[in-house]
Amino acid sequence: MSRDERTYGKIRRQYDEWVESERTRPARNYLRREEPPSLHEQRKSTDMSRMVFAAIGVGIGIVLLGLAGIAFASASSWADFGREGAQVGYTLAGIFLTIAGLGGIAATLNHNFRVLTATPPEHRRR
Repeated sequence: MSRDERTYGKIRRQYDEWVESERTRPARNYLRREEPPSLHEQRKSTDMSRMVFAAIGVGIGIVLLGLAGIAFASASSWADFGREGAQVGYTLAGIFLTIAGLGGIAATLNHNFRVLTATPPEHRRR
C-alpha cells in the first residue's frame, strides 16, 4: 500500500510535535477535577406539587386496580362458560394488574413523601 508522503508526513510531524510538547509540559494532577459553580440552586418541591403528583400517581394505581377487578370478573364469567384457558389468562392478568396497581401506589407515596422530603447527603470533595 502506497501512502502519500505529503499527507502522512504532515500527520507524522504533527504527532511528533505533540509528543514533544507533552514531554516538556509540567506534570499535571490528572485525577483532580474542580467542580463547576452551580448556575442555579436546586429547586425545592412544594407541598402542593407533591400532593398533585401523589394524586396523579394514586389515581393511576386505582385505575390499574379497577382493571384488575374487571379482569377477575371476566375470569369468573369465563369459568361459568367452562373455558378454563380464558379463566387462567384473565386471572393472571388480574394478578399482574393488582401487583402493578398496589406497587404504583406504594412507589408514588414513597417517592413523594419520603424521597423528595429527605435532606440530601453532603458530598465530600476530595
